[in-house]
Amino acid sequence: MEENAPITNTESIPKITAEIKSVGSVLSIRELRIPEYQRPYRWSERNVRQLLEDVLECKNAGKSNYRIGSVILYQNTEKKTLDIVDGQQRLTTLFILKKVCSRCSDQEGLKYNHNDSFENIKNNYLFIRSWIDENCKESETDYYKYITDCCDFVMITVSDLSEAFQMFDSQNGRGKELEAYNLLKAYHIRAMEQESREDKIKCDQRWEASTQYDATPKILDCPYIDILKQLFDEQLYRSRIWSKNNKAGEFSKEKMDEFKGFTIDKNHPAVFPYQNPQLLQYITAKFYKNVLSGTVATQNRFVCGDDENIDPFVNINQHIVNGRPFFDYIETYVEIYKRMFIEIGTYQLREFKEFYYCFCLNYGDDKENRTRKKAFMPKYPASRDGDTYLREVYKSLVFVLFDKFGEIGLNRYYKVLYRLIYCHRLSKSAIKYSFVESLPSKYFKIISEAKDMADLSSLERLLREELGKADFKNYKNKIANENIQKIIIGEQRWRRLI
Repeated sequence: MEENAPITNTESIPKITAEIKSVGSVLSIRELRIPEYQRPYRWSERNVRQLLEDVLECKNAGKSNYRIGSVILYQNTEKKTLDIVDGQQRLTTLFILKKVCSRCSDQEGLKYNHNDSFENIKNNYLFIRSWIDENCKESETDYYKYITDCCDFVMITVSDLSEAFQMFDSQNGRGKELEAYNLLKAYHIRAMEQESREDKIKCDQRWEASTQYDATPKILDCPYIDILKQLFDEQLYRSRIWSKNNKAGEFSKEKMDEFKGFTIDKNHPAVFPYQNPQLLQYITAKFYKNVLSGTVATQNRFVCGDDENIDPFVNINQHIVNGRPFFDYIETYVEIYKRMFIEIGTYQLREFKEFYYCFCLNYGDDKENRTRKKAFMPKYPASRDGDTYLREVYKSLVFVLFDKFGEIGLNRYYKVLYRLIYCHRLSKSAIKYSFVESLPSKYFKIISEAKDMADLSSLERLLREELGKADFKNYKNKIANENIQKIIIGEQRWRRLI
């Protein structure tokens, strides 16, 4: 294929063009822009070194050409830019190299929105400068010229953004698909057309912070937690489906419509009457925040009060309002999730968290790990597949219960829900994922339809029915821990059995 020779898909819309472009020509494109929905620049020193060494090896071997990879660009006709959908990490690294070699002209569109990006750009600039000095200081000009003239990209330009994301899915991570929740981020940022760039950036930063949450900053070997993946896969998606009394499988791109709703702004009036309550709630929430928050109190979920990033007007099963309300909805549940399941050592929900730690994660009281703040990491036997499935169901149930009735409701019913879910260990030789897909829907239905806590007494009736059907003959083989036996079976019945 000759350089700059376009390949155009003329049989379908949108238009897709693919060109082989030299690195120098790509870096000189003035219209390049990093859109707000892009993730931070996170290439490590190892990633940068690999690229620089690969290029140097090809140069030294006398190869006339080196293909760096591909970039996918969206032709944004509204803003007259070429938005980088895929290739940001490589392109940013090459722009850093260009600056190191004192050949950098400012790219107005390449504005980064994350602290991570700035820190990594700074670190990689210093690394590239050091690497150049060590490996090709005398031939720096020749090395840079080889990169710009002899190295190239396959530059794919797409006129439809959804098509660009589909192409990104097929190429990113050697076939590994982009997580569905990150496609949702892009969708809802695009819905913020009436919001300022600063507001879009803030939503993006809050989102990205939740994908790289450091729960143990004083422990260097503990990995970041991707709270959003957990939330969407379990506590939000499946809870919404179970609350409709339906079977809930895994969250995927095909299920993204569950988190797409309607847009409320001057360009998008309510279309159907069912949207009127959401419009009223949206207006009321904005009025409360701007006018009444200091004079009229709302009911908090936490007994000691909610932080300002917990929205008192959202609930898990609500209709989704696109754009900023969606990000506020997600931020509320990120914060609640952290307080319920990650920040084990804090005073809020202490009784529940002690129970969750002992009976869902470690099946015991491991003080050493608690002091190291690794309590959210399950240990054997709690890490078995069957227990993992049951634990996620239980977490989703108590999450929905807390969302609706707050700390008071959680403290009243968290043990009842635990017994309802884990008693199936008594009647099943193995817990399969297919079993839990529909297991809790009736429990979710009771919680979601309850008008007050008195209606939750149906959960206790269902517990008695489940225990009445349970097989206690081999309970010791199925549940080895005596404390868990007592909790699930009930201490009085357990004493009769032994």
